[in-house]
This record gives sequence, structure tokens and C-alpha cells, in this order.
Amino acid sequence: MTALAEPQSGAYQPHGIIPHPRVPYPAPAAAIGWQPPAEQHRAQEAADAETLVRQNLEWALFERAHALSARHASAAWGRRFNRPLVPYALAALFRERTADGSAMVVTAATRLWLAGPEPSDPVDLLTALVDLARSRDPRQPWDVRTALANRHDVPDRAVYTGLAFSSLDTHTGTFAQACEGARSELQIPGTILYLAGDQSMPGGQRALVADRRGTDGHNALTISSHEALSTPVILSRWPYTRVALSLLYERSGYGRVLRVMTELDREIHAADERRRKGF
Repeated sequence: MTALAEPQSGAYQPHGIIPHPRVPYPAPAAAIGWQPPAEQHRAQEAADAETLVRQNLEWALFERAHALSARHASAAWGRRFNRPLVPYALAALFRERTADGSAMVVTAATRLWLAGPEPSDPVDLLTALVDLARSRDPRQPWDVRTALANRHDVPDRAVYTGLAFSSLDTHTGTFAQACEGARSELQIPGTILYLAGDQSMPGGQRALVADRRGTDGHNALTISSHEALSTPVILSRWPYTRVALSLLYERSGYGRVLRVMTELDREIHAADERRRKGF
């Protein structure tokens, strides 16, 4: 027997009582994330433009670090007999977006050391700066541009980005040894380090180590980068090799320096954020 509420197969069913399925009303385009093709194109153009700004910033940071190395070599060569410099230099690098938003300008606060009573080991030099930064009065503004640097070209609203380090002692010999065989500062090689804390990156850092040869080495440049450069290698201004952060620390010969730079970078980040809140 068939339930009274259920019409039997083949039985006559009045049209007025046939149930109609309920179809939901189509959702508005915005609710389902759809965009017209023109808007999609504009969004992609904006994303591509921001990627280009970021990649150009990465190279601008490297170029400023490279300039630190070259100028350091020139200054150390010129003063090797009169008030000589130690073969190490440091720069805190800053960025500021241009008025039209299309690029970033990189500036630096630079520190050179005179040879003499100060320690000449790079770890000791950097550790002394870490201690100086940590001893600052947290109740008072502390400006890395004047507290740690000898000179700077950094505007007030620029944002601290990372540290560059120059060493004129390289894997082929010390600065003093390079001077013995060189005829000018153009033949002085150098090592370039860059480090910036970034918790979005593997290992929490962007870092690179580069070897810069002099003119007698055809100005060759060898760059090993961990997330410091993101331009496709085929499109890069200079060729570079992507490496794991652990390799930079373990095989570059500068692991101890990078570790102290990490501490100093952290202190400068905190101090500069406080400084900029005053503007």
C-alpha cells in the first residue's frame, strides 16, 4: 500500500501541486571574488609594479654595499701610511619611497675605524657596537645615524633596512698583503656582507656574501645569496647563486661576523622604529 501523501506511479497529478525545486539567487560578483577582466588586469599590473620595486630595492641595497667596499678600499689605500684604517667598515642601510611611489631610494650611515687602540678583529668591533646599542637609555631617542656612524646621508623619514659590512681581508690574503702587490686601490679586493632580519624568510633573515676582485682579477664578482635577491638570475644585473642560510654561516668564513651582525641588526631595528615614531 502506498502512503496517502505519496502519489502512486502513473497516477494523475494536478499541475498546481507539483513541487518546484528552489534555486538560490545568484550571488553578487563581489561576494564570490569575481572581478571584471579590466579590474583583474589593473590588479595584476599593480602587483607586477610592486614586485619590480622590491627587486630594484634589493639591487639598490647590494649596490650600496658594493660601493661601501670600493670606497673603503680607496680610503684605506690612500691612508695606509698616514692615520691608517682597519680593513673593516660597516654601513646601516635605509630606504625611502620616492614621492611618486615608483621606486625606493637607499641611503647609508657609515662607520670606519682608525687602526690603533681599538680592536682590529671584526667580531670585537661589531660586539662593541652591540654593547653600545644595548646600553642606550630606553627613555630617550637614540639615533643610529649619529650614535654608531661617522657620516650619513639618511633623511629623517627613511626606514632602517639592513647592515652592510666590508672586509678588505679576503680568502686570498690580508689587506696588507694585497697592498704589497698592488699599484693602485683599483687592485684591492674585498668581501661584502649584507644581512637583514626578516621573519617571513626561511631562517628569519635575508643575507648574502660576495667576493669582489680588483682590476688584476678582471673586477670579478661572485655573489652567494639567501633571499637577499629575488630577480630571476637570467635577468639579474649580476649573476648570483642562491644558497641556504646555513651554508653562508658554515662555509663563507664569516659565520662569526654574521652572528654578531644579527644581534646588531636586531638592536638597530628596535632603536630606529622608536626614532621614527617621533616624526
